[in-house]
Amino acid sequence: MKKLIALSCLFCGIFGSAQSQESYTLAENTAKSSFSIATKKVTYDDHLMAAQSFSMSAIESFDDIDGYVILKKLVAVPEEGNGYTIEKLTHSKAFLNPRAKTVLEKIAGKFLEENNATITVTSLTRSEESQASLRRVNSNAAKGESSHNYGASFDLSYTKFNDKYTYSASQREKLEAILKELQEDGKIYYIKEYKQHCFHVTVRNPEQFKSTTM
Repeated sequence: MKKLIALSCLFCGIFGSAQSQESYTLAENTAKSSFSIATKKVTYDDHLMAAQSFSMSAIESFDDIDGYVILKKLVAVPEEGNGYTIEKLTHSKAFLNPRAKTVLEKIAGKFLEENNATITVTSLTRSEESQASLRRVNSNAAKGESSHNYGASFDLSYTKFNDKYTYSASQREKLEAILKELQEDGKIYYIKEYKQHCFHVTVRNPEQFKSTTM
């Protein structure tokens, strides 16, 4: 009987140890996976694929915008909103897909709430024609198709707050912190464009990229 009890205790110890090791390994793998997602280098191809996932054709000409508005694929974005201002646009129009507009408003609202300051939108939806024209003056502008051609992207200045140019590292870092959190949550992609002093933001399609509620 004593031998049976001893064997039983030995088995429990081995089994418990195996379970603990399995749990530790699972937790370690989960942490590594999360770290990998958070540190993945985001490319312009990622932005383009995310924009194309909304099942909307690239806008060839600004004349096409009215049709997309009728189809409810695009919505107008006011020049001023809660926490943001759109500067004078030269190569884009103030339209976005409904999801992108909502995300822009929430980014701006959160920044305003946390910093009592507004952000500046420098670019929104472009046509393929305007994209080609922009490449002549902006080397960052994508050759061929851009995520801006699908109404899913917008650019946010990191040197212009409260509608004034201010090279504030603190404001820039606070805005990027909001974007980084959203990217890690699977809501957006963003790239810091140094030459244009802006964050290029593309909203991801929740139908294809599952994530937590914003």
